[in-house]
Amino acid sequence: MGERVLLEKQGSIAQIYFNEPDKLNALSSKLKEELLPILNEIEFDPNIKVVILAGRGKAFCAGGDLKGMASMEYNAAVIKRNMDLSSTIIERIRKMPKIVIAAVHGYCAGAGLSLALSSDMIVAESGTKLILSFKNVGLAPDLGIHYHLPRIVGEQKAKEWIWQGMKITVEDAVKEGFTITVAPKDNLMKEAMKLAKTFAEGPFQAFIYSKQLINHSTHLTVADVLAKENDIHTILRTTFDHKEGVNAFFEKRSANFKGE
Repeated sequence: MGERVLLEKQGSIAQIYFNEPDKLNALSSKLKEELLPILNEIEFDPNIKVVILAGRGKAFCAGGDLKGMASMEYNAAVIKRNMDLSSTIIERIRKMPKIVIAAVHGYCAGAGLSLALSSDMIVAESGTKLILSFKNVGLAPDLGIHYHLPRIVGEQKAKEWIWQGMKITVEDAVKEGFTITVAPKDNLMKEAMKLAKTFAEGPFQAFIYSKQLINHSTHLTVADVLAKENDIHTILRTTFDHKEGVNAFFEKRSANFKGE
């Protein structure tokens, strides 16, 4: 295990921590090179159902590693390899059959915001700043911002924020349409774990089928979605969790789901 990314497992919940607090967990090439294999490990761990992404120190992630970028050779092939690594991480988070929760605090900027938005849920400590400042360094946002942001706030608002350099608190982000659970100061991980346990103890297969269908629905017709929903419903009707849920309903008790 590397030092820039830490992995902790508690039952069916994995906690992945960015661990370069002196750099505000900027998404350096070395950090990404440690993060991807950990995501790969978690994806194929049958015991893990929920993943929490968090940062050590004063911030979740301050975005791209500008010092690293400045020292990097301005070579298109080198830059492309680095960007491909970043894109693979975003795709892994979106596609893995786990529920991914971003637990953000301090600063969630640039690439850090991309990581958060690619997650299934966001829990943020009160006062956390969401920042897009690519314009200050002559760049356009990356790692999926152009996909996720317009779907939350609309095309014109997304353009305004990108071009003007958005900097807002999570409280204001919620008012703008972001779905974020705001945690009291110093209670971030407690709230994130509470949410994670709710998902881990629920009908997990149903959750994952919904995740996969929602994440692909923008590329499908209504007829396609209806057909896939029918297939999913047919599969889930044969599961233990469905039968347990029905029995619990008639017995007027809480269901004891197993994710099976």
